[in-house]
Amino acid sequence: MSELRFVDVCAGAGGLALAYLLTACFEILWRRLRFGAAGGGTAVLSRYTLSLLTTQQFQRTATAVCALEYIRQGRDGPLSHELGEEPITIGLWVGKDTTPNKIAHAQDELDVLKQMNEPDDRFLLERCPWCGTEIVPERHGQERDFGISADGITTSFFCPRKACDFHKWLPVSVVDEQIYKSPPTFVLGTVDKFARLAWETEAGKLFGHDGKRPPSLVIQDELHLLAGPLGTTVGLYESAILELCAWGGSVPKVVASTATIRRSQDQIRSLYGRPAQLFPPPGITAGHSYFAAPDKDRPGRLYVGVMAQGHTASTATVHVGAAALQAPKEISDDDSLRDAYWTAVAYHNSLRELGRTVTIARDDIPARLAHLTKDDTRRRMLSDDSVVELTSNIPRAAQPRLLERLGKGFKDRGSISFLATTNMLSVGVDVPRLGLMIMNGQPKTTSEYIQATSRVGRRHVPGLIVTLFRSTKPRDRSHYESFGAYHRALYRHVEPTSVTPWSMPSRNRALHAVLTILVRHGIGLNAENKAGDILDHADEVARIRSLVVDHVRRADPEEARAATEQLDALIVEWQQEAATARGEGSRLYYQPQGRSHSSLLTDFGKKGGMWETAQSMRNVDRECLVHVRGT
Repeated sequence: MSELRFVDVCAGAGGLALAYLLTACFEILWRRLRFGAAGGGTAVLSRYTLSLLTTQQFQRTATAVCALEYIRQGRDGPLSHELGEEPITIGLWVGKDTTPNKIAHAQDELDVLKQMNEPDDRFLLERCPWCGTEIVPERHGQERDFGISADGITTSFFCPRKACDFHKWLPVSVVDEQIYKSPPTFVLGTVDKFARLAWETEAGKLFGHDGKRPPSLVIQDELHLLAGPLGTTVGLYESAILELCAWGGSVPKVVASTATIRRSQDQIRSLYGRPAQLFPPPGITAGHSYFAAPDKDRPGRLYVGVMAQGHTASTATVHVGAAALQAPKEISDDDSLRDAYWTAVAYHNSLRELGRTVTIARDDIPARLAHLTKDDTRRRMLSDDSVVELTSNIPRAAQPRLLERLGKGFKDRGSISFLATTNMLSVGVDVPRLGLMIMNGQPKTTSEYIQATSRVGRRHVPGLIVTLFRSTKPRDRSHYESFGAYHRALYRHVEPTSVTPWSMPSRNRALHAVLTILVRHGIGLNAENKAGDILDHADEVARIRSLVVDHVRRADPEEARAATEQLDALIVEWQQEAATARGEGSRLYYQPQGRSHSSLLTDFGKKGGMWETAQSMRNVDRECLVHVRGT
């Protein structure tokens, strides 16, 4: 794989996850067959931008990993004896708000879980990936009904069903300490989690240890979301991640998937410092390729624009929402068609607008439904429990259960009639039965508009999208007036993405973190008290400098000189601090250890260390005081 040094961008709307999962499975098997025991360890790094998408893909990926482990154990196929003794496993590497990060915390969380009388997905593995048995019983059950084991020393999963092939043990980890202790074959996480590499002592084990090769495949889903401030920060850390993967001399392959993007070549060069190759390549005719062709026999999506001139936005929401909810009762007695349009998805551009819509859906829309028809048998009833929201306000542990409810048919208990959501829905959420969406205002970007509206009408029924335009907003009015022309050439209006990882503000924020990650996990100075040992590894530090400078030259040649000067200054500053600590008979630590010891890093916005360093790539902004002078 060393000769494959480009980035593949898979363009298309369906089956992206299945495509790169197959690639990952091939890579895992190939490594073990080619390199034997050295091909073990972490083989694949897969990153997502949103925690909801990460947890949803976790279950699907775990099934593929269980299939590989099933083969390795000798139960199927001739390859089992050649795949080694090390299990093929998957690890979910996310923040502590999503899963317990320590084994002791996992034991406490499990004890709390067993005392609860309602389901809770704080461990995020809803069902056995192999047979579908619930890992945590929906109703309060006995001890043996819980497929989680945590004794304070280790934590693991197993299938509660005795007939399952994975009744004794499931190859799944979600606790950080367990992941570092036994690095999984497939590591799946959010992009911002990788900021923890500068802080975690044992995180370097994910990049090869005990004679194991580093990851040879990096997967980035939803590439178009790596734009703006997040993409800029990710691009800086990405230089450290890719260099750690290539530390032994074998360059990893990067596969990035996206559906709506423009100028992807420039974005990929800035993010990864590499050229790009599009896959599948375009065909002779627009819309055709070796893998896909337009299906003219099946309907697509119908976009409808509504602008209620002379009425408030709330009035328009009440009338359109009530009509959309009542329509499945009126248009057909076919249960399959009714189910497709039963759940109305209301998409919003802000939480403020969403809160207003939820109130309307629980109060005003039921009253409007009563006005639409006097026949009680044909009237759509809307209970408070059937009106839900999917936003960042929903606890992460409850999000998988909400997605499961979305998949229930309209006759099932707990089905949803009205879903109010923000852009959490627009990426990667695949609920085949959804067919109806109400857009509350035009989204800021065309790519978001395409991604959001593609959540409905994904399978057997045509999707219907009703966009509500505000007559008081000039941008909404402009989109309404050019509605036909805009939608006939929707992809032509996709905006180019912009990332500038090596710009001065970005370097000031995180270039020192890149240096820290490479010194700590590349050279091997990972222990907390070894930050000062940089003085004894001048040759290795010079190699790191050369690697970073070469990466900048490929990614952004115009910033190469300034980045080199700043990197040299950071190295000198680190060495001087280490020499000062050594001269005083002390040691330089990575994290603050109290007033008696100096430290290299301190949490962003706090005192106590030499470099302020973020522990996440999101929501790291300084507060400033503004003085207004004059009258």
